[in-house]
Amino acid sequence: MYKLNEKLKSEEGSSTIEFLGILPFILLVVMIAWQLIISVQAVVVAQSAANEAAKVYSITEDSFEATEAAKRIVNAGGSYLTFSGASGMADKDFTTNVNVEIDLVFLPKKLFPGGATPSISFTSTASGKVIKNES
Repeated sequence: MYKLNEKLKSEEGSSTIEFLGILPFILLVVMIAWQLIISVQAVVVAQSAANEAAKVYSITEDSFEATEAAKRIVNAGGSYLTFSGASGMADKDFTTNVNVEIDLVFLPKKLFPGGATPSISFTSTASGKVIKNES
């Protein structure tokens, strides 16, 4: 009986049990940090796409070509980022709006209707002026 009491009072292995208890919280914090990093990178890509669309439209005055330029940049940004459209390119002084969907990669699809990946809409803007080439 004395040896059993000694073994029960021993703290051997307690750090392993404590680590296993805190491990889910550590993984949760890592997943949230990863999603934050992905979201910040997506915002930077969306702003770059808006700047590119404004640059192309200011030179060509072709909104289709500017939209395609923005779409190429967003598509190169990663699989978690979806191009939703570009607008606002119609006047000599313009503001380009590029819309993207940022996927929330760690949320289970089963929780959402239709099994679709949940996402956040984001719009980035850039202003410009059409450059007139007087030849």
